[in-house]
Amino acid sequence: MQKTLLLLFVFVTGSIYTASAQEAKQEQPAKKGCSCSFSSINQAGVLNGAKGAYLTLQSINGIKYKTWFAGVGVGFDGYYRSGFPVFLDVRKDLLKKKQTPFLYADVGYHFLRDKKDKLNEWYENTYNDGSMYTDVGIGYRFGFFGKDRWVISAGYSYKYVKYDYRYIWECPTARCNDSYITVKSYLHRYSMKLGFQF
Repeated sequence: MQKTLLLLFVFVTGSIYTASAQEAKQEQPAKKGCSCSFSSINQAGVLNGAKGAYLTLQSINGIKYKTWFAGVGVGFDGYYRSGFPVFLDVRKDLLKKKQTPFLYADVGYHFLRDKKDKLNEWYENTYNDGSMYTDVGIGYRFGFFGKDRWVISAGYSYKYVKYDYRYIWECPTARCNDSYITVKSYLHRYSMKLGFQF
């Protein structure tokens, strides 16, 4: 719990710092023939599924071109088998306005945080595998306190995790054959996120 609160504090502090730096920076004149610009999305939310509700944090940085955005994101996924997803994020604004609904899709790889695990008192984890990570949904960018930078979204997220466990049978004269068990977790979640886009 303390680690989760620390991660949340660091995320919020980083978002405020990024916002302050963006406000302080003077806008550079746009180059002729180029309508693309750098954009950063920082958001926090909840992943809810059969295993319960867990915290998620994301920071996505990329290029915005007209009504399209593409970037690379990193985050913290606390759902059940917690870890750190690294993913490609693509978004499409549905209106050519500052306040607009949008569609988004994320695909990437989920790196597990916990490398060691015990199935029970007999079996210990010998190998674990990260997995494919996806998140797709719809959102809305809106203004609040005079800034059209808030984003809220809802979607469906999925990740797959595999753990291999081994039990070593000790015989009186020599080592016997090892016993293996593989546990696969197919984790389906609903996601709700709120954040800023600069």
